[in-house]
Amino acid sequence: MMKIFGERFGLLHDVDFECYPEEHCKKAPELLKEIDASEELIHAVCSHGYGICTNVEPIHQMEKILFATDELTGLIWAAAKMRPSKSTKDMELSSLKKKFKDKKFAAGCSRDVIKKGAEQLGWELDELLHKTLDAMKEIEDEVEIKMIEIN
Repeated sequence: MMKIFGERFGLLHDVDFECYPEEHCKKAPELLKEIDASEELIHAVCSHGYGICTNVEPIHQMEKILFATDELTGLIWAAAKMRPSKSTKDMELSSLKKKFKDKKFAAGCSRDVIKKGAEQLGWELDELLHKTLDAMKEIEDEVEIKMIEIN
């Protein structure tokens, strides 16, 4: 059950962003209620914008992980696109840490949110960076296949 919930959560967390970017995490409850989403799922989706666009605080571990990694995955993907390989697979943690420290690189990715997310999880920043990078490396091929299928 938790795996299914996690997959839905991951797929739906930006449900309102494309059509309602100014109402991100605020329009989501209305949209999710239209598909009879549970209150638990609605809370989870809205909590990833805590302190940025909503006051819904992440409570459960999965919610905290999405809060911590939402901005971070954007930064990692931007860093990967700058590499000759255009991939996360050959990216070292040290390279990611350099990009993280460079405030001009992927400036739209909030380092403060990433740090706060690590803190909420009780992890050191390096642990969050390492785990997220490893997870992205592991699923990169699968994501690329899905993107080709969509297009």
